[in-house]
Amino acid sequence: MNEDLIKKIRRFNRYYTIWLDVLNKEYLGMSFSWPESRVLFDIYKNQGINATELCEHLNMDKSYVSRILAKLEKKGFITRKLVSGSKGIKKLYLTKTGSEEAKKIDWNGDQQISEKLKNIDQEDCDRLCEAMERIEHILCKNDEK
Repeated sequence: MNEDLIKKIRRFNRYYTIWLDVLNKEYLGMSFSWPESRVLFDIYKNQGINATELCEHLNMDKSYVSRILAKLEKKGFITRKLVSGSKGIKKLYLTKTGSEEAKKIDWNGDQQISEKLKNIDQEDCDRLCEAMERIEHILCKNDEK
């Protein structure tokens, strides 16, 4: 692999994580870190997912996800329901409070992007979106191999 290419991709990744404000302790003005927000939001979008599926979907370490789930459960944002006949598999669901928090994360995320793009003209926004879709397509195609 071309070393210059690797450096360009890594430079962009560093820029983009800063641009998204994901390195702050409280992501999107919420009391959650970025990984906590992402776990909560993924449960919101996939009610009934189990912890193993969640780890696979987010490509996150099981012990880290376990700690996040314990924190979310302690705060009353999620519940775990044992799957009948399984060997301890529990499905994850958001409580009413958890759903409200996930909706805030979603809304705040939309507002964040809207605010960051407000001074960019429509043509550049369209080109940006096309480039992001192209990146996603190339990376997904590679993941399928």
